[in-house]
Amino acid sequence: EQSAWFRWLLTACWANRGDVLTRLGGEQHLREAVRSFDEAMTHLNLLPLDDDPQYRGRLVLTWMNRSVALRAQAKPEEALASLEESQRVMEEGVRLGRPENMALRVTLMTNRAGLLLELPQPAMHEAMQTAEAVLDSSRATENTQLLAAEIGLKARHAFCHAVAMLLETPPVDTSRADDWITRATDQVEEAMRLATRWEGQGGESFRTLRRELFAYGCRMYLAYQPHFLAEFLLDVLDPGRGSLLLVEADDLHASALEALNLAADVIKRRGPLDLGLRGTERLLDVLASLKQAADQIKKMPSRPKAV
Repeated sequence: EQSAWFRWLLTACWANRGDVLTRLGGEQHLREAVRSFDEAMTHLNLLPLDDDPQYRGRLVLTWMNRSVALRAQAKPEEALASLEESQRVMEEGVRLGRPENMALRVTLMTNRAGLLLELPQPAMHEAMQTAEAVLDSSRATENTQLLAAEIGLKARHAFCHAVAMLLETPPVDTSRADDWITRATDQVEEAMRLATRWEGQGGESFRTLRRELFAYGCRMYLAYQPHFLAEFLLDVLDPGRGSLLLVEADDLHASALEALNLAADVIKRRGPLDLGLRGTERLLDVLASLKQAADQIKKMPSRPKAV
């Protein structure tokens, strides 16, 4: 009660405790994480927020991390409310003339894009717009800054997830589907080039994001344009076609082969008329292209394990 410095240190203890508990995971830890963040914010709100920009910055971050803990408990509505409170505190500081922390801003927006897709009534269009706004901010530095690269990958993941949901949730707006697919597959290719650029530095999270983004690309072509799937996969994986990916992506190879097998089954089952293909000859050409792509992918070398 007598020292703002001691109270400031206490907020750090509670906030860090919440962060560790969130990383530990599990229902009990996550509930306790939320309580820890609430304790931290109780003390932060007793500090003179505008005397030191660190005070408001930590309050923004603590609300944001509270949202992460709630999201991990599958409470997207509560998580979004915490995120909106984080945004309110940030914008209040800007109105008072404080410089905006753009790293916090784009992190908040990225988390928001993901949460919008987890609501009971997902907001796919808003998630796409939010993800694109993040990319407008992160593209300039994502090839030189690891944090910007991580944000860029997560934003592309949210964008593609939103597109996949739009394409798989009836009624589908067929007048816009082709544009969504084009934009999403562009994001997939950008994302995998970016993940390759940072391979070895981004950790397992980068590989997971790359794998999931690649899977989104496969799903979209499989659902709407299976006759173009082979071309998409080889453009992404084959260095002979100018792919910037490392060839040694065993996880992507496995996903590609699975997608090719599914595409062949879909084409055989649905038939040329349903797919918009012209005649049996065209159908056979597509099946041949899928088999040829599978054969090429099987011949691609595997990456030697790191020592």
